[in-house]
Amino acid sequence: MKKRDQEFTIGILLQQVLRKHPVFSANPLGDWGELVGEQVARYSQPKSLKNKVLVVVAYDSVWKHHLELLKEDLIEKINKKFPEPLVEKITIKVGELPEANPVLNPNYNKLERVKSKRVRPFSRKKAPSRTLTPEEKKLAKSLPDPELRTLATRLLKRVPLEESPEGDPGDGE
Repeated sequence: MKKRDQEFTIGILLQQVLRKHPVFSANPLGDWGELVGEQVARYSQPKSLKNKVLVVVAYDSVWKHHLELLKEDLIEKINKKFPEPLVEKITIKVGELPEANPVLNPNYNKLERVKSKRVRPFSRKKAPSRTLTPEEKKLAKSLPDPELRTLATRLLKRVPLEESPEGDPGDGE
């Protein structure tokens, strides 16, 4: 595994996680078409949501009147998804409908300001290197594969020697 594969960016990871959280979703209302129906959604669009007031743009005065009649049902339908009311009032204005869905949640724009910092996922300290004992050297030389010999030598240099209380490393009493 290369060093680059072991690194990741915390900022990008954090953004990915937060984008999935409803507090940071671009449109906390969900799909407007599902809320009001496809026909009404073609002639109306939510414009903003601030201080629990949802501003909706309608194509003309006929659609504005139609939405005025649906206000209470819409508020109830939106708020039943959340533990606390998201919308307390709906204001409907006649105007041009935006081409794309607007970003209703101001927290969504804050995600772009999350700083990135490169880190390594695991920061392990290397064990101190030591010289091999004559038995370990003999063992490593006895291995037929040169690559395996190299790995065994490196590994044995990292393994600390355990000594018995008398100082004799092979005595198990």
